[in-house]
Amino acid sequence: MIQQQNSLPDLDLQKGDLLFQLRKGGELEWIISRIFAGYSGMALNHVALFSGDGELVEAVMPRVQKATLTQFIDKSVCDGLGRPCILVARLKSAWQPLVDKALAFADEQLHIPYNSHFSPDSHAHSDISNRAWYCSALVLEAFRSANQGKPVFPETPMGFRDLETGEIFPYWVEFYRKIGQPIPEGEPGSHPALLSCSDKLEVIRVMGQLPARQAANEQFV
Repeated sequence: MIQQQNSLPDLDLQKGDLLFQLRKGGELEWIISRIFAGYSGMALNHVALFSGDGELVEAVMPRVQKATLTQFIDKSVCDGLGRPCILVARLKSAWQPLVDKALAFADEQLHIPYNSHFSPDSHAHSDISNRAWYCSALVLEAFRSANQGKPVFPETPMGFRDLETGEIFPYWVEFYRKIGQPIPEGEPGSHPALLSCSDKLEVIRVMGQLPARQAANEQFV
């Protein structure tokens, strides 16, 4: 049963839990939250992997790093009652044996640069000197590596379109024009909102009242 929680001690996290959030920031964070709808239509733009002892591993600018639970929560958008907007999901029992190896992989990625271009080829199959991660890609690869190279969470086509209008955001048009690269629309990738819909996960906590979007991603569930 999903419980609404308002205080940190009630989170009762386990190693390997995925913490999804509506992360505050600038225009980029806002746009990422408007590309796909997450679990129950929730607006989500970030995911981190809980490693135990009050710490998480996450891919954020400028690199993969560890953060305390308090630091992670402080980066969350808060609802009208001041509650951080966070969703906690746990791998179902069949996948729990992968947690330790996934965390070991994530630890090996510490200090690897953030993949700010969301380039499809900047992952573990590329030359290590060119490796870079964004948040959900790190999680996908950690569990794929732990599962002897077999995906636990499949890649999903990347999208750069407004969920409500279907138009590519002008932000992305200008961003990729400046770096001289085509927009990787439809290329293999991932998104925290789509990851939150995985049938390998059980949602166990919802903190705050996450704003909802119209679900337009049923084909990826």
